[in-house]
Amino acid sequence: MTAINIKPFEILNSWQQHLNEKNLSGVLKLYDTSCVLIPTFSSEILTDREQIKEYFFNIIEVLKGKVEFQPNTISEQQVGENMYLLSGKYIFHLMEKEKIPARLSFLVNPMSENPILHHHSSRIINN
Repeated sequence: MTAINIKPFEILNSWQQHLNEKNLSGVLKLYDTSCVLIPTFSSEILTDREQIKEYFFNIIEVLKGKVEFQPNTISEQQVGENMYLLSGKYIFHLMEKEKIPARLSFLVNPMSENPILHHHSSRIINN
């Protein structure tokens, strides 16, 4: 593991940039090899690299997905040495017309080259 040192919120910015630029390898590089992804658009819990790759390929290439963070909703909590929990809201833009609001949480280690250890995302259902 190569040590880097970036601000936790910059990890979200990098994730958003890679996804919006259709850079699948850039998105995947952010995820630790033992990461767990509980995705927005799947009922499965993804625990291996190939599953995560397939999921993001579908978001980027099939659904033409982009994401927009809601900056005023993002909170950062330090939960351990070099461990941060980022939570808040974002909007997925799919097929250049559909907007899907969702909640997010990322557990990240900003000292790691692959900083995302856990990612949970769920659709916000309007009551």
